[in-house]
Amino acid sequence: MPENLRVLKARIRTAKNIAQLAKTLEMVSVSKIRRARTLADTVRPYAERITVLTANALRSLPPEQREHPYLRQGRSPQRILVAVGPDKGLCGPLTGNLVRRLMETVDENTLLITVGRRMEGPGARMAGDRLLASFPMGSRLPEYSLVFNLVRVINEHLLAGRAATLDILYSRFVSYFSQVVTLQRLLPLAPSAEAQAGAPSEFEPGSVPLLAALLPHFLEVRLFDAVVQAFCAEQAARMVAMQNAKSNALDIADSFTLLYNKTRQERITGEILDLANKGKTS
Repeated sequence: MPENLRVLKARIRTAKNIAQLAKTLEMVSVSKIRRARTLADTVRPYAERITVLTANALRSLPPEQREHPYLRQGRSPQRILVAVGPDKGLCGPLTGNLVRRLMETVDENTLLITVGRRMEGPGARMAGDRLLASFPMGSRLPEYSLVFNLVRVINEHLLAGRAATLDILYSRFVSYFSQVVTLQRLLPLAPSAEAQAGAPSEFEPGSVPLLAALLPHFLEVRLFDAVVQAFCAEQAARMVAMQNAKSNALDIADSFTLLYNKTRQERITGEILDLANKGKTS
């Protein structure tokens, strides 16, 4: 077979292999996002409810009794930022959008914690020695134990007064084709945050012991909800990216196949004409 036909055939085979690989990764992402959405649907109502309950208890607490570090604005100019992203690539523009937003929000007063290896590198370049810790996101469903490690690092600085506020940056899952980069303030908790109208003004045994018990769980659940949302967004973005990659690879294979057939037919026609001309001359 002529050399250029061999090259075209190899390119067709390569494009089809890429399409098959992209299809496999797409199906893996579909399977993961189904389980992740089930987990997100389980966590979200609990996160919303504990937020409302905490806000209602805080609203009934007099300002002079709001001494918990999660409730008061500290004097330190520094803040803690938790940036959540994927461990792996092939997520389309998701990681790039997160890194751009991270660049916009990180300054000299930012103490950074990253979740996901794709956020660790940019975070280290931007924050330097202000990168407090980095944790992997993992390729499986997020586990609640990840939150314990996050809270431990946060409390080391927040409870000691070395930081005044806590923000979280993550991709919020909206749909399979929409993931929104979200920067959200978690602490200090504002009295009016999602407070319910008509909520009781007094709690038994009292707002102070109730908040002391609720606030650690409030932070854990809100962090875990954001991590699960980020995992859902990662899988959705990868699914869409692999769909596009599969479609593009098949289009390339079709175009090479058309060129291969056209070139092969031209060679066959040329050989027939050569034989015909040799027959006439003989």
